[in-house]
Amino acid sequence: MTVTEALWKGVPIVATKVGGITLQVIDGVTGLLVDDVEEAADKATLLLRKRWLARRLEHNGMEHVRRNFLVTKDLKDYLRLHIELAGVQNSA
Repeated sequence: MTVTEALWKGVPIVATKVGGITLQVIDGVTGLLVDDVEEAADKATLLLRKRWLARRLEHNGMEHVRRNFLVTKDLKDYLRLHIELAGVQNSA
């Protein structure tokens, strides 16, 4: 949840390619994924030097969380399922 919270708050992410992080961070789109500490330092420096890239990742990260990880997304999917099931039951 820490990565998702940071994305939602508009923090540009540099993270390792492990576990659920790869579901939250899309490399080059919502953040930057790395294999080791040296690469993490290089990517963090890149974000400090290229603010336009950091801003793009910030925006994309917030949008990714809004679309995929908020309760409202789950509610929308739940309601869509009910509508589909109601339609199937009504046509039978």
